[in-house]
Amino acid sequence: MSAYLQQCQEIQEVIEELDSQITITDLHVWKVGKGKFSCILSLELHNVNLTADDVRKALSIHEEIVHVSVEINCKYRLLAAV
Repeated sequence: MSAYLQQCQEIQEVIEELDSQITITDLHVWKVGKGKFSCILSLELHNVNLTADDVRKALSIHEEIVHVSVEINCKYRLLAAV
């Protein structure tokens, strides 16, 4: 498995562990040094309270990911009161 694919898989696993209702809509990973990577990811949330800092903190377990940019798009479900 290439280093890029491995990083993408690890990022996806971390996001899935945060909440199963989070969808990665876009992910870019590139090498910035020997064994070091940066990423930009876009997330779609459904009634999940999550910040970009939460995502960065969760991804910090992977020391090889040295820079993370996060875009969060929220889709709230409207519930009608009966």
